[in-house]
Amino acid sequence: MTALLCGHSHTPAVTSFAGLPLVAAPGVVSTLKMPWEGEQDGPIDYALPPMLAFHVHDDEGRLTTHFRAVP
Repeated sequence: MTALLCGHSHTPAVTSFAGLPLVAAPGVVSTLKMPWEGEQDGPIDYALPPMLAFHVHDDEGRLTTHFRAVP
């Protein structure tokens, strides 16, 4: 196993779990605000663009994830 992938979490995130990379895909409609971004209008921001995560798993078992905003 190379990594754990999950989606969507309404915000892109990367960490590790059980010794493997864990990648959470962003939301395609709304983004969850981080605690330091304030919640004066609520915890969800619909003004930010939707995002996608593209994963490339190469022949040597490496995983590369690219995050892209959708215009």
